[in-house]
Amino acid sequence: MSRKRKAPIRKIYPDPKYGSVIISKFINSIMFDGKRSTAEKILYDALDRIKSKNNNDPLKVFNSAISNVKPNLEVRSRRVGGATYQVPVEVKANRGQALALRWLLDASRKRKNKTMSEKLYFEILDASQNKGSAIKKREDTHKMAESNKAFAHFRW
Repeated sequence: MSRKRKAPIRKIYPDPKYGSVIISKFINSIMFDGKRSTAEKILYDALDRIKSKNNNDPLKVFNSAISNVKPNLEVRSRRVGGATYQVPVEVKANRGQALALRWLLDASRKRKNKTMSEKLYFEILDASQNKGSAIKKREDTHKMAESNKAFAHFRW
């Protein structure tokens, strides 16, 4: 962490097909070794599948999946007098969105389907219907925050 000043927040441009900043962030998180065109192809293929198979607006389905996966509470470690406590804190909007994107991607990578676009398609559909691994991750996070509610007075 820098001691001098806060790191500048980079401007993220919306993606060319849907004009959405969230999709652009998701493409950035999918991307390996700077291969943006491959990452775009994976995500756009998954969104096209949503449009063709389900006859839904893919942007609405994607946004509902992100909002369903986004956590409200998380636990942070806080050291007080030699003991470490898991203190529940509310999640800020930017961090919640970043966690949702990360959990969605991790859950889709762990799926047992053929291609990555197929995995992503099924995980986005599951998340938009409030089921799947990414939703389970959010529920586990909320459960942990709920069980450590006794340490909420250590919040800073």
